[in-house]
Amino acid sequence: MKKTFTKVVKSVSKARPLLAHVHYTNERMELTDTHVAIIEDLKTPLENSFDILINLEGVPSVAHYPELKRLVPTDNTNWFVIDVPILEAIAKINKKEQFLKLESDGTIGGQKVGEFEQLDGFEYIAFDPKYVLWLLEYAKESGQKEHITIELSDSAVMPAVVHFEQPETLNTFVITPIRLRDDQI
Repeated sequence: MKKTFTKVVKSVSKARPLLAHVHYTNERMELTDTHVAIIEDLKTPLENSFDILINLEGVPSVAHYPELKRLVPTDNTNWFVIDVPILEAIAKINKKEQFLKLESDGTIGGQKVGEFEQLDGFEYIAFDPKYVLWLLEYAKESGQKEHITIELSDSAVMPAVVHFEQPETLNTFVITPIRLRDDQI
């Protein structure tokens, strides 16, 4: 199991014990803690159908897991190419801060972290540094060590998405933003 999976599952609130599992089917593997979601779709689904939850101790259970695919935005029109090492350095330096705010000029706190490949109405978005570090860790686990493209809405409250293609899977990482108060904008 990827290290990022363990972090996400361990962070699940005790009020939502169902989410403290990895959901496996013959088509995908998925997990969430409500702040991030990771979905790994198999390019070739397995023949035998199954649907099971497994916790970190390896104990299976059968329960209805939320349909995470419906949470993945499909209409994000802003594509931002992130320089992974630079964003990682900024996120680590600011990991105790409440949020990292990405501006439309491609900066966080005045530091350039990438370039917009496509920009349409985007102003800013803010994320918890912890979840940014999880995204970057997952990117590295998926072989993306230099650059990743994050798909953003023009709304600062809509989730952002990163897709990773692997030899056997199509992976999706969804990260929810932090809503900023007027005095934080």
